[in-house]
Amino acid sequence: MEEFFLQSIAWEGKYNLNSEITLYILHNGASFRICYVARKLASLPSALEQHHESYKALYRQDMDERDLVAERLRKPFEELMTRLAPNVSTGSIRSLHSYLYPPSFILEATVRENHIEPSFRTTVSRWKFVCPGESLYNDCFQPYLPSLASKVKVYSSRRIQVLAHTMRLVPSKVSLDGVTYFFKPWLSGRGHGYHELKAHEKILVASEANPLSLCNAYICRLHGLIIDDDDDVLQHYQVHTYPEDSDEDSDEDSDEEDDSHGSRLVGLLLTYIENKGTMEFLGPWSDCTNEERTRWSRQIRESVKSLHAAGVVWGDAKTDNVLIGKDGNAYLIDFGGSYTQGWVDKEKMETVEGDLQGLKRIEECLVQWSENPLPFKGVEK
Repeated sequence: MEEFFLQSIAWEGKYNLNSEITLYILHNGASFRICYVARKLASLPSALEQHHESYKALYRQDMDERDLVAERLRKPFEELMTRLAPNVSTGSIRSLHSYLYPPSFILEATVRENHIEPSFRTTVSRWKFVCPGESLYNDCFQPYLPSLASKVKVYSSRRIQVLAHTMRLVPSKVSLDGVTYFFKPWLSGRGHGYHELKAHEKILVASEANPLSLCNAYICRLHGLIIDDDDDVLQHYQVHTYPEDSDEDSDEDSDEEDDSHGSRLVGLLLTYIENKGTMEFLGPWSDCTNEERTRWSRQIRESVKSLHAAGVVWGDAKTDNVLIGKDGNAYLIDFGGSYTQGWVDKEKMETVEGDLQGLKRIEECLVQWSENPLPFKGVEK
């Protein structure tokens, strides 16, 4: 894990040398927004010139240049970020709640005595600024959530322990009451999320009506919903107050009262599949046997058949959405729908016909890999 992780860097898309440049950084369990504002650098010509050069480099959209600019702009703030962060010890197990709602700070580059000096502007205590997930009041949830909540348990993120995260510091492998799950964060406004809820609802209904209907399907299943109460989130942020809080720009960045109270879906607890990798990654290599490829082909076809019998469409059928478990079996993942060019035609996406088209192309890949496997070069499985 990087000590300072760059989430993103933002600047004005329409060419403007005086655009504000903002870095979003994670460090030691805290979230930071670092602002470089041209008008606040204007009193130091060399600082303003460097700001203009940074903007030009970002505007060129070169990833290598972007990373160099981000590192240069971040460096002066490292000591201040380390001082403000809660300093989470390496290897410690944290709650999902602490990942989702880290203490958040806004920092700013200022000019003092002819040099750039990092300064603390304010804490971010408005839950709306960083709160993940989506309000349950959204009408899009109504067809699915009541049914799902009656079939799986609902948990607070405080009860979930994070065992591992992605390279982007998004929690992935989590634990609840000694059981390991995969955490899938809920992203607001993403249509495929509702498609996935609908698919899991149908899977649960089918399994409830006939426990044998999907018992042999190798699929990722829904085990719980993670829902946080707004009041709990607000209370969490009110804890983080700092005496050096600045009154500057208080209208923009200081606390705001919010009379809304409710709950938010922040993620799903899914089957955690101990895996070797995706079929896309593993299938082409010569150390993968044809016996394995034949078994995977059969398992995928039978799983898709079981899903269709339950009224469920897999959706984005492709080898990248098949995980090869450490038990050697092929598991279908991602019921969020959509399609991938070259696997399923756009006009057939999220249909049984589209699944069958994707399935055919998966089987063609397996046959091709069986006939012309790539020489094994020590790829870690």
